[in-house]
Amino acid sequence: MSEGTADEPHRVLVPQRRDGGWRAEVARRWAAQLSTASYIPLSRATVEEVLGELVDRIVAALDDPSTLAETGRDVGARLVEMHATGESSLPLSLDLLREALVQRFGEDEVHRMLVLVAAIAAGYAAADRESTFVQQETLKKALLRAKLKADRELAASEARFGEVFTTTPIGVAICDLEGKFVQVNPAWEHTLGYRDAALTSMTIHDLFHPEDAEYLAAAYRELAEGGGAKRLSDRKRLLRANGEEAWAYLAVSVLRDSNGAPLNFVTMVEDITELHMLQARFQYQALHDVLTGLPNRQYFSTRLEAALVNFPRESRMTLYHLGLDGFELINDGLGYEVGDLVIKTVARRLEQLVEDEEALVARFGGTEFAILVWEQEKTPPVPEVVRLINDLLAEPVYVGDQGIAASASVGVVQRQVSEAEASTMLWAADVALRRAEAAGKRQWALFDPDRAPEERIESKLAAVMPGGLEQGEFDVVYRPMVRLDGSGLLGLEAGLRWDTAENDTLDHDGCLRLAERSGVTLSLRDWMVDTAWRQMCEWHTDGHRVQLNLSLSPNQGQDPDLAAVIHRALDSCDIEPEWLRLCLPMVAVRGDNEETRDNLRFLSSRGIKVSLHGFQGSPEELRLLRELPVDAVRLADEVVAIVHDSESGDEPEVQAIRSLVPLTRACGAQLWVGGVTSEQQAEIWREMGAEVASGRHFGDPLCSFDVPDFLRGG
Repeated sequence: MSEGTADEPHRVLVPQRRDGGWRAEVARRWAAQLSTASYIPLSRATVEEVLGELVDRIVAALDDPSTLAETGRDVGARLVEMHATGESSLPLSLDLLREALVQRFGEDEVHRMLVLVAAIAAGYAAADRESTFVQQETLKKALLRAKLKADRELAASEARFGEVFTTTPIGVAICDLEGKFVQVNPAWEHTLGYRDAALTSMTIHDLFHPEDAEYLAAAYRELAEGGGAKRLSDRKRLLRANGEEAWAYLAVSVLRDSNGAPLNFVTMVEDITELHMLQARFQYQALHDVLTGLPNRQYFSTRLEAALVNFPRESRMTLYHLGLDGFELINDGLGYEVGDLVIKTVARRLEQLVEDEEALVARFGGTEFAILVWEQEKTPPVPEVVRLINDLLAEPVYVGDQGIAASASVGVVQRQVSEAEASTMLWAADVALRRAEAAGKRQWALFDPDRAPEERIESKLAAVMPGGLEQGEFDVVYRPMVRLDGSGLLGLEAGLRWDTAENDTLDHDGCLRLAERSGVTLSLRDWMVDTAWRQMCEWHTDGHRVQLNLSLSPNQGQDPDLAAVIHRALDSCDIEPEWLRLCLPMVAVRGDNEETRDNLRFLSSRGIKVSLHGFQGSPEELRLLRELPVDAVRLADEVVAIVHDSESGDEPEVQAIRSLVPLTRACGAQLWVGGVTSEQQAEIWREMGAEVASGRHFGDPLCSFDVPDFLRGG
């Protein structure tokens, strides 16, 4: 088909080019085709907009044949610029343009279209070649820059490694797989004392301590084989050049080639000998008594557990728990330096005592020691060992011209290994020691397993007593005190009662006994005084006039703060002090307890009635009755028991007790008794001349809310 002659009018395509709908449809289809052939980093709308502009230029070139070649090359270059460079991007573009232009303008313009399509292909090819060349040049330059940078970084890294290798205080050695030294840094020589020349004929294995050599050799092999850990980190012993052992922290790893095959060992060594010795010293001090060097309780317990596991099951173990008697006299009278000397002497003598036995001596702290003995045929029996202990301790320790001797109370536990537990044996020995100490000085006691449940319950109650007091588990109960002449009630004696829930209810005496063990004696007294006085104030307000009697234990009565506690209670309500009677234990005012006697006088001067309990009728006690402002004494329970247990009443001891009534009256005091359980007993005391009695015969202890009804009933 020809383009037309000179006399034939030239066809103008501009009206069709201006058809926006056809242009947009071609651009949309073109964009869709290109999206399947290559990734174009532009949005779809932008691609369609650019392709629409190319369609406009193509149509315009068809109207002006002189621009066909230039326009085609520009369109091809523009496609490359858009990154429409997929393998099928150009064929798809040419097919789409040819089809669209033919359908739009007909076959009369085929020649122009072919020229245009060829120009597009040529422009595309030229632009694509240029783009590829530019990319290759860019890649070459990038690779060159990367290589130069890598070379610089490698050189810098090697320089840094060399600096670290040379200057680090940690010894570093590089060895081959057989352990021969390849390179060591200066710190290696400083740490272990080997020079380079000496190491050339040695391997790393020659530096292992004999006791650790087998373990380390196996660890190095395992690292090389790669079957286990990738790195060894451990504390082991090495040998210095002078033959001394050096504790070191070892860090060992393997250098491998690009295929993962092992090439060298890298061994880093940090000398921790001083740290190890310091830790060992700390551990020794943690497990041994500082003064004597003996094992402490913790170490003794650990050794006891080990012995019960390792010794023959049929063998027997004996545990002696010692407490030195009256040691505070040495410290107070001669000073703590002398006391320390005696303690160290006791330790050495106990070690001497069992030096021929399979035994362990320990100091539990303070004045308590322990001896664990594995019984052999030659081992002396327990009484003989206890005697030997005190015989050794009785030998004087001379300080200057003064000889100082000691004695010990001993608790003993014997167990067959198969039946023993470490914690149980320690507890049982402690229980036995406390029982021996309660019996007096230089006594010993064998643990009684039949009393074990009772002892454990009491220990548990003593431990939880402070919490029970804090949580309000205690009550104050009131026992009637009755005049034996029949004139009625004298007053109510306050007492403690603890409902322990799990272990029944404890009476007043039981509460005081446990309070001494748990350390809440004074707190319990203060609570009882405040509670009882507040309740009595309520009864007086309601019209029930009754006297309150408070009996105190020795520690409670000897407390210097007793007067302050009583004053604080009295100031809490407006009741005359004469309604309160304090009954102090006789033991608290005997001897050199002048401060307690002064407190008693001061409380009496305040208007408080004062009496004493635990009275046995000794001359000293009778003298105190004359000197102190007390108007009554209550016989000791053991004295009352003598009378109650008497068969005829004519025994000499009963007659002696009978004579106490006129003696106490001569000293200005009445005689009271407790523990009366029957009318027959009450009649005995009435006939003897006692004025006041209490006990189950006159009524059980009353709870506070029952007291008003009791008082109303007369």
